[in-house]
Amino acid sequence: MAKTAYLFGEIHGSEIVNLKEFEIWQDFYNRGVHDLFMELPYFYTGFLNLWMKSQNDDFFDLLFEDKTSGNSEFDKNFFRLIKEKCPKTVFHGTDIGHSFDTVGKRYIEALFSDSEEYRKALENIEQGRIFYEYLRNSEGTEYSDADNIREKALAENFIREFDSVEGDIVGIYGEAHVFSEGTGNFGIKSNMCERIKTHYGDRILIDSKLLKNLISPISRSEIMIHGKNYESSYFGKIFTPFDESCDYIEIYRIENPGNDFEKYERFENFIPEALYPCTLNKNDVFLIYSIKNGEYVQKQLFVCDDFSEEYGFITTEINIEL
Repeated sequence: MAKTAYLFGEIHGSEIVNLKEFEIWQDFYNRGVHDLFMELPYFYTGFLNLWMKSQNDDFFDLLFEDKTSGNSEFDKNFFRLIKEKCPKTVFHGTDIGHSFDTVGKRYIEALFSDSEEYRKALENIEQGRIFYEYLRNSEGTEYSDADNIREKALAENFIREFDSVEGDIVGIYGEAHVFSEGTGNFGIKSNMCERIKTHYGDRILIDSKLLKNLISPISRSEIMIHGKNYESSYFGKIFTPFDESCDYIEIYRIENPGNDFEKYERFENFIPEALYPCTLNKNDVFLIYSIKNGEYVQKQLFVCDDFSEEYGFITTEINIEL
């Protein structure tokens, strides 16, 4: 029987999405699937596979020395859960070589230079070098032109790894690489999944729903805003590695707000649908806390009352004292 790839689309850096991903992976693992494909460089998952076989966290610590988009505490907890609950997992990273000059360098220094892993790591490092050199030299061109280089590499790396395994696999990738259309694909003309489906046909099965559409709130509580209590749904933390003003944000959806917030002035500051760990609907209201060094530094209220072809639903900050 032909092997099958089961692919899921995610948003990155979300606590609640990571919890759902572990739930999905554990279910497949318990059914005998052991190969997990991820939107990570080959050398990232190389460190993870070395760590899975080790008795200490030395390789894990080498991987997570840097603050990057994949280095949140809930990313780390996701991998720790897998090592504890799904110890036969084999990770396959099929992205280009992000952080090739730091994580990639540390990985090849940990290997024998005549190994297959060393050769693949060098190829992955070169993919990253070419991609970022192109970005530096392509000012003024379409972002999707640069992305085309990455999507081609993602597909080629996926095909190489999928051909190397014997059974079914699960793949977790950002929505831009999984779905051909929609607000999350950022104008990419031919993404990874289109390319690998052309190669493998119906052996590539894509879950029709983004992972965040399968998610329920972590908890519920009451929140007071201007003297009125509202029921709220908590959707966890989002990692913000490229925002120097905070490390994480926490997201609460205000339930049944009615038209209580329609009268307030709108700022130009907005958050698009693709960055939320839950589905958005018109008139949704979100309370967002910013956290820096473990302390709350800002809270803002955003209202979902706009839609665009480029971003989908948009939440706009309102001028209200909290």
